[in-house]
Amino acid sequence: MATCPKGHDSATLDYCEVCGARMGAAPSSAPAASPPSSPSPSSPSPSSAPASPSSASPSASASVEVCPVCGTPKTGRFCEEDGYDFLLAPPVPSAESPAPPAPAEAPATPAASWEVVVRADTAYFEVVKAMGGEDAGSLAMPRFVAERRFPLTGQQMVIGRRSRSRGVNPDIDLVGPPEDPGVSHLHALLVPQEGGWAVVDMESANGTYVNDPSSSPLDPHVPVALKDGDVVYLGAWTALTIHST
Repeated sequence: MATCPKGHDSATLDYCEVCGARMGAAPSSAPAASPPSSPSPSSPSPSSAPASPSSASPSASASVEVCPVCGTPKTGRFCEEDGYDFLLAPPVPSAESPAPPAPAEAPATPAASWEVVVRADTAYFEVVKAMGGEDAGSLAMPRFVAERRFPLTGQQMVIGRRSRSRGVNPDIDLVGPPEDPGVSHLHALLVPQEGGWAVVDMESANGTYVNDPSSSPLDPHVPVALKDGDVVYLGAWTALTIHST
């Protein structure tokens, strides 16, 4: 271990790692009474002399650290001019190498969401009446049916009528009031597909129709893709319109 002019033991040989004094000066017999010797800017030692800016390569000058107090380039732990300790403070980059700006993040695109609107359809009810059937004569269109909306989420949405005895609790419950008697307890499913949803008839008693209630009913257990605005008809008067929101 070398000893600085103030009597401190230092592992560094250019400046004292304790007080920052130049190590080249002769030690004093009374370190506490004699002032520390000031480094001479005009006669730096060969080992600590700053490199000439003209001789430094462009890549080296771009990453040089400077003293934040006087601007002298760093050549060791301590600044040659004022003794600033680079080890105990964060390095200060030179003005030649500014930090690049952080790239702007692209705004996130929200995923499309879907919902189904349930209403009573008078035109569909007239089609059902015209098709006949053993219960057609007793059917009566309700005077008022409130419109209901159900968000489409999860892996499937069950359409039907709630039944405690059968343990059926559909996600889209059409039990009423008023209750559509033509809707089976487990009538159909809405299942997600890429870019939208599909409807699957679950062997319902009165069938499931898409867009045209006078067409043939859907084959059971076969998914049929739905587009935004498509209408699913089931029961005696119930129409479910699929919307992308």
